[in-house]
Amino acid sequence: MSAEPVSRRKSCGECVKAKRKCGMELPKCKRCQKKNITCGYPNNKASPYHTVIPDLEFPWLDDLMRDSDMLPWTGGLQPQLEISSGAPFSRIPSDAPYQNVPDYLIAIEGPVRTTLARAETEAALHRFKTWPDKWLKEGKAPFIHPQLYASGMPKSLQDAYAACAIYSTKTEGNSFIAFTVIEAKAKELLRSPNQPTWTPLDLLAAVQALLIFQFIRLFDGDIRQRALAENAEPVLESWTEQLKSQTLEEQQYTTFTAPSWRSWIFGESVRRTVTMSIFLGGIYSLVKKGFCTSSDKVTANSFTAQKRFWDTNSALEWERARQTHNPYWVTKMNFDHVIQDGNGTEVDDFGLVMMIMYKGQDAVDHWLETAGIERNFVADMHFQQSLQGVLRSGEDSISSSELL
Repeated sequence: MSAEPVSRRKSCGECVKAKRKCGMELPKCKRCQKKNITCGYPNNKASPYHTVIPDLEFPWLDDLMRDSDMLPWTGGLQPQLEISSGAPFSRIPSDAPYQNVPDYLIAIEGPVRTTLARAETEAALHRFKTWPDKWLKEGKAPFIHPQLYASGMPKSLQDAYAACAIYSTKTEGNSFIAFTVIEAKAKELLRSPNQPTWTPLDLLAAVQALLIFQFIRLFDGDIRQRALAENAEPVLESWTEQLKSQTLEEQQYTTFTAPSWRSWIFGESVRRTVTMSIFLGGIYSLVKKGFCTSSDKVTANSFTAQKRFWDTNSALEWERARQTHNPYWVTKMNFDHVIQDGNGTEVDDFGLVMMIMYKGQDAVDHWLETAGIERNFVADMHFQQSLQGVLRSGEDSISSSELL
């Protein structure tokens, strides 16, 4: 007796050969699954479950990721076709017209995306990494004035200072213990039960402390700490906005209008801390995503660039500085008058970092050279290695539940 015609066969081939009843389950019948043998149904199209999908390779993408001179994506469809040689900040408006581009490829209108040259980004990140140690050893940082808390340092800053001390002694052997303590102190700050009763000074101290924790954890290279720091970014943004709204009058104090030295210290500390908070979020976004949307918020801020005013430790020193030195009030990040009338010895780290962002590292290096300051003072031959740790942040991930 001839075999059943192929066109009418419904059982799988293996069940037909064994003369067994076939359940005709898909993609494999139960008998074939149990015996772990190939199951096929003649005259049927190949099951998608058995289709082998080859890995797609994009050599050009690998080259792009490895090429350190390639510009980050700025929102355009072909970012490498038009490379301008203007200021370090490269702005691309979100409402830029598109021609002959399908509607589904046009991005939804939103904030301006900003890119930044590689040299300026590395310069900023390198300086950020040094500020916790600077505060630890010198008792001051570019946005934390040593005399602001002379009558008593808030607990938030005490914990941040302790974290700096612990971090300075971190080794490969004790890194787990060091980060355990740092993590606990950061978590205590973020969950502080006294937030509703914070004064503007308490809020300022909390933002400054959280910035210190962010500097330590965002750029160390430890995956868990970086993830924790990223989770803290919304809190930092919220506290920064509260600080801005609660200190509108104090932020207007200049060396000419401040009623007292301490009033000026507080106002200048707020200006620098708010600027630093917004700028840190933007620069980290540049490193991780290739663009940021906070450049306008940074540019809207002003501060006193004269180093002698920030370095004063008494009202008398401040009064003398007011009589003898140009404060170099930088309005909305316009450094033209500072470069024209000042020199590198009159601007501290905070002013130099911001100047590099808006004028470019080469221009600032040349300006510093005229004052006898070593060129490329912001460079670090080993910095690229630590920067790669940030760029690889997507390689390993930690779930939010593991961070709580």
